[in-house]
Formats: sequence, C-alpha cells, structure tokens
Amino acid sequence: MRAIRQSDILNDPADALVYSTNVLFNCTGGVGGALLMRYGAHVQKELHALLSARSERFMKQGDVIDHVPYGLPYRHLLHTFPCDGMYDTSTDIVEDVLRRALQICIQDQLVSRVAVSALATGYGHMALDDFIPIAARVFNDPDFAAIPKIVLCLPDDSSFTWTQQVIREFNLELAEDTNCEQ
Repeated sequence: MRAIRQSDILNDPADALVYSTNVLFNCTGGVGGALLMRYGAHVQKELHALLSARSERFMKQGDVIDHVPYGLPYRHLLHTFPCDGMYDTSTDIVEDVLRRALQICIQDQLVSRVAVSALATGYGHMALDDFIPIAARVFNDPDFAAIPKIVLCLPDDSSFTWTQQVIREFNLELAEDTNCEQ
C-alpha cells in the first residue's frame, strides 16, 4: 500500500524513516529537530561525527546517508540532502534522492513499512504540491514493490488536506492510511 497520513512521523511504526536535512547536518528544525528533542543531544553528536569522518565541512546536495543513532527505533534512518546551502533544489534532485533512499530500504527484507516526510518542503524551497507527484511516482514504481507499505507522513491537518486535493486533481495513486496504530 502506498499512502498518506496526517501524523507526527516519529509516531509512525516504521522500520525505516526518510527525511531531509541541511548540508551542515544540523538537527535544527522539522524532523531533524524532532529527532533531537525526542532522543537527545547524542543524535546531533553522532551526525556531526559522521560529517567529520568524511573530512568535509558540508554534506553535498543529493547525498543520502543511512545511519541510525544509538537508541532510535529504526532499522534504517535515511538522512537526505536534497537542498543546497541556500535550500534550493529541483524536482529531479528530490526524485533521485527519494529513489536512492528507498533503494536502501528494499535491500533489507525486514523492512515492511517506510515513513517518508515531504522532502525539501520545510525550510527547503520546494512546494508541497510539487513534491506530491514525485512521491506518488516513486512510491508506485514497480522497483519498490518489495516494500509492503510506504507512507507519506504530513505533520498538520492543512498539509494533509492540501495533499488530498492534489492527489485528486492529478489522479495520483496514494490512499489515505487509516489503519495505522500509533
């Protein structure tokens, strides 16, 4: 099932979580900020250690890093970097990043549910109605059929309502996920 749901992505019972962050790998807002608030400062320390181990000051636009900090409940936590340092991106970059993140998930047969945030739409300059067709196209790609459930989690009712309208307008294949335990 490919679905959308209005929920806090950290409350979704996912095996893998895909979200976007900034090129500094700072948990300053959105999902990254929520991860830091819920799980503690060690999350930020681990992410900065990963960046330092690469001997770089910044992540590169388009990077996808699979790293689950200690104590988090995921098999895979996919930190994606669809935006550049000025938070600009393109639909091609966002689609490529999402595809590569899901490609990591299908390599693990124990991943049955992937929660995805609306990449590059928070601080990033991509409009939600530009991201929704990307998500529908990628989620429904036969290459990802091995993942039983991929859910786009939207944080508030207005985003969710807007997304439902975009899905209807473009006849996209995403259902509302109503059978989810929190």
